[in-house]
Amino acid sequence: MQRPFSLFAFASIALLQGTLLSSLSPAFAAEGVAIDPAKLPGIVIDDSAAKFAGTWSDSVNTKPFVGEGYSYSAGGAGNLATFSFDVEEAGEYQVLFSYTPGGNRSTTAKVTVRSGDTEKDYVVNQQRVPVGAWSLHWLAEFSFDAGPATIVVSAEDNKKGVVIADAFAIMTAEQWAKLKAEGEKNAPPKLLAAIKPVEPKAAPKPGEPKTAKPAPMKKETPKVTAEKALAFERSKSTKVNGRLKAEQLDTLMEKFVGGIVNAPLTGDEAFLRRLSLDLIGRQPTMAEMHAFLADHSMDKRARVVEKLLASTEFGTNWADYFSDVISYRTPQPELTFLNYRPFKNWLAEEFNKNTGWDEMTYNIITASGTVGENPAATYVGFHQGDKSRLASETTRVFLSTQIQCAECHDHKFIDMPQETFHHVAAFFVRVQTKLPWNDSNQIVVSSKAAGEHKMPVTNKEMQPIAFSHKSDLGQSDILRRTELAKWIVGADNPWFAKAFTNRVWARLMGRGFCEPVDEIGELADSVLPEVHAALAEHFVASEFDIKDVFRTVVNSQAYQRPLRDALPGEDKPFAVVPAGRLRGDEVFASLKAGIDLPNITPPPPPVPEGVRFPPPPKSTQDLINDAFGFDPSAEASNVNRTMQQAMFLMNNDQIQKQIDASPGSGTVLAKIVTEEADDAKAIVRLYQSVLARKPTEKEVQIGRTHLAKVGERKTGYEDLLWSMINSAEFLSRR
Repeated sequence: MQRPFSLFAFASIALLQGTLLSSLSPAFAAEGVAIDPAKLPGIVIDDSAAKFAGTWSDSVNTKPFVGEGYSYSAGGAGNLATFSFDVEEAGEYQVLFSYTPGGNRSTTAKVTVRSGDTEKDYVVNQQRVPVGAWSLHWLAEFSFDAGPATIVVSAEDNKKGVVIADAFAIMTAEQWAKLKAEGEKNAPPKLLAAIKPVEPKAAPKPGEPKTAKPAPMKKETPKVTAEKALAFERSKSTKVNGRLKAEQLDTLMEKFVGGIVNAPLTGDEAFLRRLSLDLIGRQPTMAEMHAFLADHSMDKRARVVEKLLASTEFGTNWADYFSDVISYRTPQPELTFLNYRPFKNWLAEEFNKNTGWDEMTYNIITASGTVGENPAATYVGFHQGDKSRLASETTRVFLSTQIQCAECHDHKFIDMPQETFHHVAAFFVRVQTKLPWNDSNQIVVSSKAAGEHKMPVTNKEMQPIAFSHKSDLGQSDILRRTELAKWIVGADNPWFAKAFTNRVWARLMGRGFCEPVDEIGELADSVLPEVHAALAEHFVASEFDIKDVFRTVVNSQAYQRPLRDALPGEDKPFAVVPAGRLRGDEVFASLKAGIDLPNITPPPPPVPEGVRFPPPPKSTQDLINDAFGFDPSAEASNVNRTMQQAMFLMNNDQIQKQIDASPGSGTVLAKIVTEEADDAKAIVRLYQSVLARKPTEKEVQIGRTHLAKVGERKTGYEDLLWSMINSAEFLSRR
């Protein structure tokens, strides 16, 4: 909505969400209802009039807001909301930004105000209550030219939380002062006193026409009153679990493997690249590598471990990993494309806060509400509350114990009757979800009032039982899920700590104690059970401190050995540490670090006639994930190079633009070629940038020979860069 400047004096009676609000203030609602944009002074631009690029969703769940709702985005390249308007008279005006605050909001929402040749950027912490009247936050005093102007809300660089774009108001200082005074005079407690219930109308008499119901607001969604889970409380182990230092881990490895304590350590370049990939999901930049190599202190490896664990990229990397653990086994609904970005942001924040793995798991299993506003509910919501999938996936993801083979019959290979599966499914029988069309952020997880899970064929009601843990029939959904979650994350659970440490060990050491990593039971290929048990006990003793597990392993000599494949006949577990494939997210992040690859999301293409739910456009990172991503639970032998990967690196437009040595291209390659007239020095810089190491003398000579053969320096360097990013070395963890 857009209007010229004017002041409104009025008295209003507004019918809002079933309550009657009488007030002499400008038709504001009390906390919990809406603000009529038509009654605000100045120019008001609601989100209903804005233009959106990227992925944005509508909501009415948090109030107050301006108009019929507000828009939000979890972030990503190209996610912009543009509010356009005209200013009739040039001058200094107050810019008010309406948003709904909350604990899952962004702390770095970027707002850009543009008028004429003037452009200014502002950053808003949307977790804080707006400084102004109701949802209106005073952003700035801005000098506008007469004519068109725009305000852009960007979620492109958002790292965590959701960015809210509700409305903007442009006012004179006098208008703002008056509005603010009215807001203080009619503060929410006073306005609440003016709210009275609407008296229900009598039913029409026979023959009388029925009164038409008012049309619902277009963004309105039913409010879900979700039953809340009990607050998390960490259980205490009944056993004595010892903490483990890196030196003690090496002692255990020496005892059961041998050749650890006196083994040579890998060089600094290889160590930093591997450590960076394992902890923050990308190779080091040239600046990071140079700083590390220039440090000659004895404890520099331990200190860089702490630096990387403290980086926000640690949370992002391992959020990507565990999101993939879940998403690769979650089927897509027919009418909705699942957006895991809010869930990844939530996971990353929890990892970076070093929230205990037991608390994170508890919150994931027990969460309810709208996925976009409570991302922990993603796991249950994206499985659509399906009790069978939730039963099999909950034990697989969090306990590395697979029970899905017992859904239809007794397990064929181990002692697991069919009842085992259906007892676990009974914990999820009262979960329900509501799926909107084409907006997974609006999936709602709530509870059914009644219902029991029944055994196929016999129709027997199944008591909620998870292996040795029994619950009762008749309990509510939240009580069932809470009891299950408390048992799963319990300090004495025989599988929970082992499941997590097995995954971490597999990623850091090339294979797990148990393979596949999501099966630590009777069917697993298990090795070094004593070391596995010691690391799991350490995890419990640390109160499930995620970073401490990584710290213990990566500081060990067992981890810091050179990577190599086993020789023929060398079959002792962990006598060597093999190289491994990079996940899709790691490939993208390493391309960004090495050649400054941008993450671009194209605008949505025209929708063909007859297509109701077109897939959203994919960013550069999405395309790389499609080509190079794989299920993290898959065994290494099942993760292979594909033709799709080779074709992507050869043909992707964004990558090809970065393989351009032209002086005006602005690429990393062009900078190196322009600044280094000496080919030997240029080749060294290129290797350090792309492969995070110096080339050997032979590699330098091969590069110079190729340059001489090609004749054209620009083309020769483009060939060298292309060959590096297509190499197995670049795409591997070595």
